[in-house]
Amino acid sequence: MRRAFSVAALLVAAGCGGMNAAPPRTFDLGDAALRATLPAVRLDEVRSVAPFDEPDMWYRLAWRNPQELASFAQSRWAATPAELLRRRLQRANGEGAAKCVLEIEIHEFTQVFTAKDVSEARVELRASLSGASPRITARSFALAEPGAGAEAASGAGAFARATDRAIAELAGWVASQPGCR
Repeated sequence: MRRAFSVAALLVAAGCGGMNAAPPRTFDLGDAALRATLPAVRLDEVRSVAPFDEPDMWYRLAWRNPQELASFAQSRWAATPAELLRRRLQRANGEGAAKCVLEIEIHEFTQVFTAKDVSEARVELRASLSGASPRITARSFALAEPGAGAEAASGAGAFARATDRAIAELAGWVASQPGCR
């Protein structure tokens, strides 16, 4: 009887706690030097639309169903994608008096698998600039960074490269706006 109770208790503990479950892994965009510097801007708000407003790492299996979003079970971002991008933008912000205000909304932050072992990091955002007059201009940016690998860890590296490319494109765009010079 005691032995049966011990076996039952062990089975319950294994089912409830996942005795061999690995702890979740947490990723950010790293601390590598940025390739581009933004012209001096005042960074207003960086936000994400749902579901990218949570620290879940999202992916799509485009080879199976490109409309279906899922999140990695054992991997998370250290903060929301908006917060991670905001930190990178702050590091890239140039010196001097800011003549424009930059606002960003993230519309896509997904690792897209085109095959079982092949993926890319996709980042889509909408940026708007304002200055002395209400809105100067707005623009959408869409980047796909290949080589995101087959798991969340290599995807995080691809997202770091994709956001650096996005910052470089933002820098060129802001610099081209007469009201921001």
